[in-house]
Amino acid sequence: MTDRYRIRPDREGFTVYDLWTGEAAVIAMAPQTGLSREDADHTAALLNLRARRGERAVFQ
Repeated sequence: MTDRYRIRPDREGFTVYDLWTGEAAVIAMAPQTGLSREDADHTAALLNLRARRGERAVFQ
C-alpha cells in the first residue's frame, strides 16, 4: 500500500499533503504547512498509520 500522506518543502518549512487531493492535510482546522522537517515527517507518519488501519475520521 502506498502512503497517502507525504511531505514537500514550502516557503516556511514543510507541508504534509494528501496524495489523493493534492492539498495540505488539515488537523483541528489547521493546515499542516510551515512545519519543521521533523514535525512534518512525524505528522505524515501518524496520518499514514491511521490510513493503513482504515481510520476514516475527518481531521478538520
